[in-house]
Amino acid sequence: MKKMFLASCLLAASVFAAPSAEDVKAATEKPAVEAKAAVTKAKAVTAKKKAKVEKAKEDAAKAATDAKAAAVAAPEAAKAEATAAVEAKAAEAKAAAEPIIPAIAPEAPKAETAPVAEVKAPEAPVAVTPVPAPVVEKVPVAEPAPVTEPAPTVEIPAEAPAEVAAAEPASTTSRKKKKMIENAVFTVNEIDFDINADFELEAGKVFWTTEDDDNSDNLEKWSGEANFAILAETKDFKGKLALAFYPGDLKTDNANHNTGSVEDYFSIDEAWAQQSYGRFSFKLGRWDNTDKNGDYFGGYIDGYKNGFLSTQDPENQFEFGFVANANMDVSLSFISKATHLNKGDLRLAFNFHELPSLELFDIQLAYRSNIFDKVHDSDVDIFHNASLKVRAPIIPDFLTVFGEVALMDMSNDLVAPLTGGIEMNFKTVDRVILEAEFVHDRYKNGYYEGTPKHVKDVLGALYLEKALTDRFSLSAGFHSYGATRDFMLSGNLIGRIN
Repeated sequence: MKKMFLASCLLAASVFAAPSAEDVKAATEKPAVEAKAAVTKAKAVTAKKKAKVEKAKEDAAKAATDAKAAAVAAPEAAKAEATAAVEAKAAEAKAAAEPIIPAIAPEAPKAETAPVAEVKAPEAPVAVTPVPAPVVEKVPVAEPAPVTEPAPTVEIPAEAPAEVAAAEPASTTSRKKKKMIENAVFTVNEIDFDINADFELEAGKVFWTTEDDDNSDNLEKWSGEANFAILAETKDFKGKLALAFYPGDLKTDNANHNTGSVEDYFSIDEAWAQQSYGRFSFKLGRWDNTDKNGDYFGGYIDGYKNGFLSTQDPENQFEFGFVANANMDVSLSFISKATHLNKGDLRLAFNFHELPSLELFDIQLAYRSNIFDKVHDSDVDIFHNASLKVRAPIIPDFLTVFGEVALMDMSNDLVAPLTGGIEMNFKTVDRVILEAEFVHDRYKNGYYEGTPKHVKDVLGALYLEKALTDRFSLSAGFHSYGATRDFMLSGNLIGRIN
């Protein structure tokens, strides 16, 4: 009886202690439901991130397309802005894509927990280990690398101005050479050619006061000429051939303005070639050395000669040039006009520009002598001329002051002519020059022409120049007539054909 009672107690205890089927089902399905919910949530997050990445990619691609169009049609500034826009879009896409990897990684193990819906609850967490495989497939979608492909096409032209700017200072390391030809007519083998053709008519009337008007002419000066020149120029070479043609019936050949030969004739005023190599240059041919600050007076180093639009005569020369630095250049010339080369001159000139503390002044020191005459004739007299010229633009493009002093024939009767003046530029008149000259005891030293009754030591001249059109220009002067007390009004009209 006692044994049966104990057996009944054990049976009842086992029945009440055993879990029911509903409890087992609830215990096993709860983890599966949670896992499924986690998977659903992970998929929703992934889809949302993917949509955001796709939108960023589309925006970046659109910005890249706009950048390409801007690079073709827009100027350099628009291209730079397009480049900045592309880079900004690429940065946004990259920033949007980077959070996807850490967001998916922790939730991924819950994505494949559906097979855990078995009765055995402890096996549910074990089933999440194979889930990371599909996550790796999502990573390439977020790569923004293709968005940056158009960037090189936009940036390459933007670098070109930098290269040009870097090369610019190299051209300013030395003094710039003045171009002889501004607008070439044609170019052959990198040589620029130009053609100049013009004609001149000159007239002059003397206002007689103290001298005798022996001829009673309407005009004391009436002449004309036609000029033709061919110019050639490269970076290191210059050349010129200039001819002057004179109608014989308009030619006057001396100070008394007597009419010359009625036959037409021409003269070779210039025929030279100049080659440069670095700081050195040499020039060979025929040209005149007219070098005046004003119009009427000056240029004493090559001989005394004054007059309205006066120039020195052309001479055969061989010149060496040397540029010492940005402030000084030197020219050395061997000159001869004699047949058989029996006579010759030496000419030396130093030109100074922008000297320290004298930046305002252009200065020239020059010397000339007929020293080579001694080679053929040891008894010949040697003369020595020296001059100093100064020019200073007091008010740039408006007022310039100039002066020159010379020592003429220093080995014999020394004469020191002195000239000075001002040059002004206006809008109505291109140039106005007012100048004067002083030669002590001019009559005694013979610095005059003809046989005047009166000779003045101080002479003056007023010169005006005006471009009437792009083809015609007029020059006029009111100046001393020779070295007398009388004055003369002169005019020169130039007509350009080409």
